[in-house]
Amino acid sequence: DALFSLIPISSLGFLPDGPHVVVPKRGRLELRCRDNATASGAPSRLRWQRGRARRLEGEVEEGRAASVTVSAAQAYHMGRYVCVNNSTLEHSSVYVYVKDPQNAFQRTMVNGILVREGENCTIPCLVTDPEVTLLALEACDGRPLPPGVSYHSDPQRGITIRSVRKEYEGCFVCVGQLAGVKVTSSQYTVDVRLGK
Repeated sequence: DALFSLIPISSLGFLPDGPHVVVPKRGRLELRCRDNATASGAPSRLRWQRGRARRLEGEVEEGRAASVTVSAAQAYHMGRYVCVNNSTLEHSSVYVYVKDPQNAFQRTMVNGILVREGENCTIPCLVTDPEVTLLALEACDGRPLPPGVSYHSDPQRGITIRSVRKEYEGCFVCVGQLAGVKVTSSQYTVDVRLGK
C-alpha cells in the first residue's frame, strides 16, 4: 500500500498510486486520501473537491482520511479530484479517466463555442482513455486548418486554439490514435465575435 504525493512538500498521500486513475465505464471508482503528517497540532480535516461542487457523490470524511466511492462510474465522474487539508490548506490532486470502449472522447452537451477575437478558445474534447496519443485538431470537412492556426492539446482539457481570429470560424473535430486506430471526437462549431 504505497502512498504518493504529487506535491513533494505535501504530507497528503493517495491510493491508488499515480498521476491518474483509469476506471472502466460502470466500473467501481475508489479514491482514498490520507494525511501522513506526524506533527501534532491542530487536527487535520481532509475532504475531496472537484470543480465547484460542494459535496461529492460517495464522499466520506474520516478526520485524517477521506474517500470517494462510486459503484458505477459514468462519463460525468471523469475529471480532476483534489484532496484538501482544511487545516493547513495543503492539497494534492489526481485525474480520473472513465474509459468508454464506444467513445474515445467524452461526449459533451454543448458543441457550439462562442469566443471573442484575440482570445483563446478551448474545444472540450476530453479523452476517456490516457492511451489516446497524437491528439490533434482537424477541420470537419478534412480541409487544411486555416492559415496561422496555433493550438495546444491536453488530454485532460481538450484542444486550445490560441489568439482566435475571425477567419478561424468553422467546424472542427479532435482526432487521436488509440491502439493504432484513428479516433475522432464529436463536431464542434467555433463562432468568433469581433471587438470587445
